Amino acid sequence: MRALLTVDQLAQYLHKSIASIRSDATRNPRSLPPICRLPGTKRLLWRVEDVESWLAAHVASSAAQGALSVQVTTQRRRGRPTKAEQMAQRRPAAEGR
Repeated sequence: MRALLTVDQLAQYLHKSIASIRSDATRNPRSLPPICRLPGTKRLLWRVEDVESWLAAHVASSAAQGALSVQVTTQRRRGRPTKAEQMAQRRPAAEGR
């Protein structure tokens, strides 16, 4: 039989807090590996092979990360511009006077 991980062990494995693991299990189960529940119990358990395959599926290659970082920097930021951005926009208008 393969080993099962408890909430404490999964938290250490994923470098997350125990509270966030418990919270994600109820509020956002897709953010965690598939849960293995034993019949007649409410205990949260995870199979080691499920956790490892889930992690492997969520690893981005270095080429994809580089392309992603380029996309993020070229996108316009949402929300109100910062003071520095406002001043930079005003400079060309002031120079044209």
